[in-house]
This record gives sequence, structure tokens and C-alpha cells, in this order.
Amino acid sequence: MERHELENSREFKAAKELEHALNDYGWNEKRFAIAVTTFHKTLQQTLFRSMVEVIKTMGSEGYGYDLRNKASHEICKKIVESGVLEDETIPFI
Repeated sequence: MERHELENSREFKAAKELEHALNDYGWNEKRFAIAVTTFHKTLQQTLFRSMVEVIKTMGSEGYGYDLRNKASHEICKKIVESGVLEDETIPFI
């Protein structure tokens, strides 16, 4: 996918909004997780499918990382290598 096409997508714009929210020392992961449970169940499923794709991308061999996100890469890599993500499907219902 071309950079221009990516930057004009609604997914890119949503990711940038999340980036802005995360760029705050007051961000609370647990509060975010609880807030997600208030979403419509289909949207929770869509968010989870998106999270799985993030895990696959961050765990891939070509993913660039440094010491700031090495732990995330290594954990994602273990999840991907375990095969659990390939064994399951997350349907859109």
C-alpha cells in the first residue's frame, strides 16, 4: 500500500487519534480496556481483529524496533510463533 493511500485512509486517521490519546502520561490501559467493554459487541470483535493484526505486524521479522519497544516486539513474536492466531478465526457477525 502506498504511503499516500495509507495516510488518506480512515484507519490511519483513527490510529493517529489514538496516538494522540496515548501520548499522555495519564493514559490508563486498564481504564481503556474497561471502556472497550461498553462498545457494541460487533465493534468489540472488530477492535479485537484489529489488535490481532497489530500483534502480527509487531511480531513480524521485518518489524523495526529499538529498546523502547523491544519487549512488545518479543512478546508479539512469541504469540505469532505459538500459532494460536492462525488456529482461530474471528468472524464478523
